[in-house]
Amino acid sequence: MNSSTSAEILINCTRVSNDLKIEIYELVLNEQLKVIECVKVESLAEGIVYSIDDYLTSLSDVLFELNHVRVNPLIDNTVIIQNLTQAFDRIGVAVTHPPQSHSMAMCYKPLGEITENVRFYFNSGRKMTFLAPKAKLRLITNRNLTRLSNKHYP
Repeated sequence: MNSSTSAEILINCTRVSNDLKIEIYELVLNEQLKVIECVKVESLAEGIVYSIDDYLTSLSDVLFELNHVRVNPLIDNTVIIQNLTQAFDRIGVAVTHPPQSHSMAMCYKPLGEITENVRFYFNSGRKMTFLAPKAKLRLITNRNLTRLSNKHYP
């Protein structure tokens, strides 16, 4: 049985932009899901990554989309996976098919499968904000509204 637990998890993500340029980053999160380190991935296959020292200013409030989650399979990741699962649950993203402790999928899909694309950003205080994939709008009526004249609104 493993006696040590993981205090970090790695998130592989793509920067969302309006041009066709694809930028891949890896963020290291602590148990409170705060960003503690960031690298830009040039080539994951060749292991070419660049540390970004000023990520809290240069990437603060930038929109990202989650690609996958990686953990150290030799360490107990239960707490941090549970924190991430709860964060997804709060925005309406379900985690399905979580791997069993004896499953090989524990190394490759430690979270399980998610039902939606997850987008997020972090601020200069390192706090992650996950965004709901579907807008959950509701109509709020105000009975005290006055009728607007047609000369202002056609």
